[in-house]
Amino acid sequence: MDITGRTNSLDEESQRLENWYLLLGELTDCLWYPDDLPGLLEGFCKILVLRAGYSHTEIFFENNGEKSRFEATSARAPDFLFNSSDDEHYGTHALTLDFNVAPQMHLTLSVRASFELNEAAEPRKVLTRFAEELVSAVRALLTTQDHHDLQNNLELLALSVHQSPYAILITNAAGELEYCNAAYTRISGFSLNEVRKTHALWNNGAASDAAHRHAFLALKSGEHWHGDVQSRHLNGHLYWERQVVSSLCNEAGQVTHLVAVRQDISDKQFQLQEVEQALLLREQALVSSSNGIMITRSDEADHSIVYVNPAFERITGYHADEVIGREGRFLVRDDLAQPDLEEIRSALRERREGRALLRNYRKDGSQFWNELRISPVKDAAGAVTTHFVSVINDVSERVNYQKELEYQATHDSLTGLANRNLLNDRISQAIAWAKRQNLHVGLLLLDLDHFKLINDASGHGAGDEMLKQVAQRLNMCVRDTDTVARLGGDEFVIVLTDLPESGDVDVISEKIMQSLSRPMHINGSEIFVTASIGVSVYPRDGDHGEILLRYADIAMYRVKEHGRNSVRQFIPEMGVTAISRLNMESAMRRGLERAEFALHYQPKIDLKSGLVVGAEALVRWYHPQIGLIHPIEFIPLAEETGLILPLGEWVLNEACRQQVAWVNNGMGVFKIAVNMSSRQFRQDDLAERVANIIQRSGVDPHAVTLELTESMVMQDVSSTLMTLRSLKNLGLSISLDDFGTGYSSLSYLRRFPIDELKIDKSFINDIHVNPDDAAIAGAIIAMGLSLGLNVVAEGVEKNEQASLLKEMRCTQVQGYYFSKPVDASAFEAFVLKNQARRVEE
Repeated sequence: MDITGRTNSLDEESQRLENWYLLLGELTDCLWYPDDLPGLLEGFCKILVLRAGYSHTEIFFENNGEKSRFEATSARAPDFLFNSSDDEHYGTHALTLDFNVAPQMHLTLSVRASFELNEAAEPRKVLTRFAEELVSAVRALLTTQDHHDLQNNLELLALSVHQSPYAILITNAAGELEYCNAAYTRISGFSLNEVRKTHALWNNGAASDAAHRHAFLALKSGEHWHGDVQSRHLNGHLYWERQVVSSLCNEAGQVTHLVAVRQDISDKQFQLQEVEQALLLREQALVSSSNGIMITRSDEADHSIVYVNPAFERITGYHADEVIGREGRFLVRDDLAQPDLEEIRSALRERREGRALLRNYRKDGSQFWNELRISPVKDAAGAVTTHFVSVINDVSERVNYQKELEYQATHDSLTGLANRNLLNDRISQAIAWAKRQNLHVGLLLLDLDHFKLINDASGHGAGDEMLKQVAQRLNMCVRDTDTVARLGGDEFVIVLTDLPESGDVDVISEKIMQSLSRPMHINGSEIFVTASIGVSVYPRDGDHGEILLRYADIAMYRVKEHGRNSVRQFIPEMGVTAISRLNMESAMRRGLERAEFALHYQPKIDLKSGLVVGAEALVRWYHPQIGLIHPIEFIPLAEETGLILPLGEWVLNEACRQQVAWVNNGMGVFKIAVNMSSRQFRQDDLAERVANIIQRSGVDPHAVTLELTESMVMQDVSSTLMTLRSLKNLGLSISLDDFGTGYSSLSYLRRFPIDELKIDKSFINDIHVNPDDAAIAGAIIAMGLSLGLNVVAEGVEKNEQASLLKEMRCTQVQGYYFSKPVDASAFEAFVLKNQARRVEE
């Protein structure tokens, strides 16, 4: 460390403190004791120019439409608080601050200076505080209020003087000490009481005391003295201090006080030892650094290495003797096509700092990622660059991790195909290229047929294996320039680029269908899978990815509707009333948030009395643009995406709430039946969820029936039995829906805690005309009654059906013959009408 630099820093700190005293003194006088408003504003401008080093200051003041202007200008930068020493740039930085002083009163302060005035710069912060004090002073002058904020500033200044690391002494005009800070007492050993009223500035018993006394007492306003003096410690020994003495004056310019700032400089030899120690520590830091350090020459024709640290040797595998004298670019080898290399070349040419992420190569040829930083090293004068220091940081692990994260963010984890994020980008790129080249883009949306059955029958492991094999076959059917993506579940999208004709997509579609027609070998079994494919083409069907996906989705669902295992291209007629399945999921999520779902209730009629004894709750979706969407259109998707869980929970909660409302309205107790999906039924905490809904709604659990399909309860019978028992323990009734369409055995039926059988409507449709259907229905009713169960027939649409079911002693019926599903208010009206008719009869 340069001792001269330490001396200069003290001089600069002393000069800076003196200037601060002068500036704050004049500013205090200006703001606290103004004669009038123009004098206040004009004086503020002059202080900023004369004491703060601004080249130009200008104030515009507007009061009730009257405008005034005040300014001050300096030809060159004085040597004050924030000045740049570069006269060439004097006054090149500007700043304007606006303030609303009061209603109809506005002040604008504009300054120019040679120093930085950006938001992070210290001068800007100080100027902003001064300007705020000016505004407060203007308000105080106009409203006779005190300047409390400025007083706070002075208190802060006093605190900073007291806590300064430099010794500070304040005397009266005769040199008698009135104040000293903590640093003085620490350095000298004297307390304030011991030196108060003494001539501490020159009373040291040295030959120079008289000269110092004469020089200090001769100081006038704006003058200061600086130099090295000997001071005497309390214990009697002398020590050297660097001292700056300046005067403080009153309004008349008379000297009222002297201020001295001192620094102990007696331990120069110790300071030299500190410098040597610092150099040693820096050398040790280079040796101990975990980053590689490389120092090279800076000549235009010579960037040879002069030093490398042990970490460089460890990272690169090269010994220092092998690289000293070589240029650092040998680490890049022949891998020159790296964009960041140009940044390093430019930094070397321009002799500035540079940073780059490069592929470098170790001695054994292995690659590592080098986060390289280079910095120029100047000579003692700071004028010439003599060397460059390069810091080598092996970030291979971080870069590889980032690449892995990027891959995971853009690819499906199961199949390795592009995911939705990357798909959208590929579609946009393909369309942009096709637009420039006047080509076509084909988009195929593929959905595997009956994949859920395969999953359920063979397990998710087999389903995942099938998806992987499908992904491999799809990749084999397309070119490298095409994209195969998985949207999720069993849906895939293929983007075909650079198609000369829109009909070219048919060739790839046929190739895909043939590839999928071959059996797949999974877990030792041959499994066949088919697919429904919808096709849209740019530019025929749309000009951006969202439209093309939507239209391909619509075309794919037309294939589903017409038997599956085929390909269809989108035609405009398909989109007249369809809602895209790709948008359906997000629309359903919004629908749940925006209360677009509602329940309709279909009455259940007791055949013996003819009275309404219950209702089945059926969900409906009222889309704000499309209107009513029936369950058949959205329930399968809800099952597949998992939205059936929040939707099913909402349905149960709403049905229970409505049942309680009907009871409170005096309509009597009706059993409310709610359908439960397979996915809901398999939740581990199903009973707990249902119990929470019962508790929140206040419904009588005996008035709630959960309807489960026959096929649902026959999956994993032991687990089903446990779930049914936990639900029964809550007081709920259990109904076996669509009975007759599944594969339940009578033994299991007897073991299950079931309260009700619902005959599937397929057996009711022709019961009055088909003896076989009548025989099946009669057998189910007789079996149910013999087991002590209620038997409900759904889908009753004719009087003949109802009469025949009554003869068969069926317990309850529901269907369009009595009422279609209606909203809550219509259901209430139906019940009241039904009850009135029964009373009349």
